[in-house]
Amino acid sequence: MTTLTIDIGNTLTKCAVFQNAEMLTCQSFERLEADHVRAILQQFCPDGYIVSSVADTPDFVDELLSEVKRVKFDHHTPLPIINRYETPETLGLDRLALAVAAARLAPQTATLVISAGTCITYDFITSQGEYIGGAISPGLQMRARALHEFTQRLPLVDLPDNIDYCGTNSTAAIQSGILKGALDEIDAKIVFFKEKNPSGKVFFTGGDKNYLVNSTKNRTFAVSNMVLIGLNEILQHNISQL
Repeated sequence: MTTLTIDIGNTLTKCAVFQNAEMLTCQSFERLEADHVRAILQQFCPDGYIVSSVADTPDFVDELLSEVKRVKFDHHTPLPIINRYETPETLGLDRLALAVAAARLAPQTATLVISAGTCITYDFITSQGEYIGGAISPGLQMRARALHEFTQRLPLVDLPDNIDYCGTNSTAAIQSGILKGALDEIDAKIVFFKEKNPSGKVFFTGGDKNYLVNSTKNRTFAVSNMVLIGLNEILQHNISQL
């Protein structure tokens, strides 16, 4: 079965085509256009599709894919995991897809998913396949913009691949505060998780993972396009009912 997954995020839109569990292609766009969807439809002729969006999905998506089976993704959609979140209607669909992907990649294993993008999110899944919640904090670029926009004199800085813990000038001090502060936060979350789940696995994903994944003190597994993997699992779990 060929499936199309679309993840419309705060910064980028990603589209991936799967053949069962195998990802055949993945494309990223700053803005999803109708021609992008037409090209995918013409090349792959998907049997089903699913969309996760932080905002409204463009009307042309459903119009162009009107002949393709759609799995509507919201907090009512049946999942291959158990959602224990107290307010499921407020849970970001991307975070839910990450939890499903983690359960797929590490079945019967407690997992922590760290996604570094516009925000840094932490999501916990038990070995019984239960999503129990997590945490949300500002992402790297958001931290940099906040320091610049909420002060009079601090500059907006670029983020290097690495930086010393002790900045010796204002730019380096801001960079250290952002990068090392985020790393300290991430390591603390991993320590908390590992104390409760010594054999658990930690997955790292998101657009800014390369800034962080190799600098953590703890072992993590870097996975690209994890939201799309989770979306495909949800689609596969539901499409036979359509």
